[in-house]
Parts: sequence; C-alpha cells; structure tokens
Amino acid sequence: MITPRLKCIADRVKGNIAADIGTDHAYIPIYLIENGIVSRVISSDVRQGPLNIAEENIKKHNLSDKIETRLGDGLSVLKEGEADTVIIAGMGGQLICDIIETNINIARKSKLVLQPMNSQYELRKYLIEKNFKITNEDIAVEGFKVYNIIDAENGKQEKFKTDFEYQFPSYLSDHKYFKNLYDKKYREFTKVIKGLKKSSDSDEKKLLLYEYWLKELKKYESKRYS
Repeated sequence: MITPRLKCIADRVKGNIAADIGTDHAYIPIYLIENGIVSRVISSDVRQGPLNIAEENIKKHNLSDKIETRLGDGLSVLKEGEADTVIIAGMGGQLICDIIETNINIARKSKLVLQPMNSQYELRKYLIEKNFKITNEDIAVEGFKVYNIIDAENGKQEKFKTDFEYQFPSYLSDHKYFKNLYDKKYREFTKVIKGLKKSSDSDEKKLLLYEYWLKELKKYESKRYS
C-alpha cells in the first residue's frame, strides 16, 4: 500500500539505482520498480524480522530479480556511489543524523531523500553544518499527520539567517500544505511551553527558546488565514 507520505518520498527519487534504508515492508522499493522510476533497488533493514516481511512482499510482486535485500546497520550495507539515491525515512531525525555520520563518505556520494518523524530542526542543522545542501523540501499530509521530506546532497550551503528557520524554513511558506505545517508547529510549541510552565523544575532556557519560536511562528499567522 502506497500512502501519500510514501508516494511523496518515492517521487523524489532520481537515477537508476535506489537504496531504501530501513525498508520495513518494502512498499517504496516495490512502487519504484513497478512505476519505472528506477531499474534496481537495494532494500535494507537492521533487523531480520522486518527484512523477512520485505522479502515476502517483494516475492508476491515477482520483483526479487530487481529488488535486493540486505541485512545491516544504516549505510554500511552500501558501497560508495553504489546508489544514485538513498532513502532514509520513517525514523527520528537524530537517528538519521547518526546514520549519515557513521558512514558519511557513502552519504556524500548519493542524493539523499530524508523523511524524519521528528527533530527536523536538528536534522537541518546537522546537514548544513556537515556541508550537505538542502536542495528541496516537500510536505506530505495524512489526516492530522504532517511530514517533511528533505532532499539533500553533498555541497556547501549558507547557514539559515535565524535559528527559527531551522524549525520552519521560510521556503515552506508558499507550499500548498503550509497551513497544515503551521498548525502542527503551533500545537507542538504551545504544548511544550504549557508543560514547561507547569513543571516544578522548569528548564528556563528551553522555555525561552520555545517562546521565541512561537513568537516567530506567529509572524506567519496572517498568511495562515489568508
């Protein structure tokens, strides 16, 4: 089953060979092959259980000759330049940073399609600090869930002008799902602020940071209701 999130990820893939790191059910690799987006996919997972499920799904679609499964941790399953596009999706942003960092030379040789479930702020900061450039960013929506899909590749990029932009890049303000993202971030910031204010041992520095982010977010409020 291809969901809006998975389709948005798959549609950003370029080249002949793709690698799906943490493939789970192998829905993306199957979609990529069946729609002629790539000619071959390397489908990997760190655990044998999910990889077995992926292999069963691949067999059901008669694609075992075009989708290769590999058991291993992160990018260690790949050789440098083996995949034109590397997908790392459906996991935490900090874990994505760790996966890239562990095999950063492999990451530099491919286009990266990244879909963090959280910590988008940390991931954007990491990419720019490590001399990856964000070439594009998309948003997928499934009900109340809002997902960021980040395209990155090796190359220097100027740092964002403000700290807030790592949370909410200005280039997303014209996206068709801008309002969905605005509402998500508003809920996130206000929830954290409320929790910190109620806490008997409040982190003052963190509270001030989230209040700053919320203030900056509200500058887009008129656009939210336009």
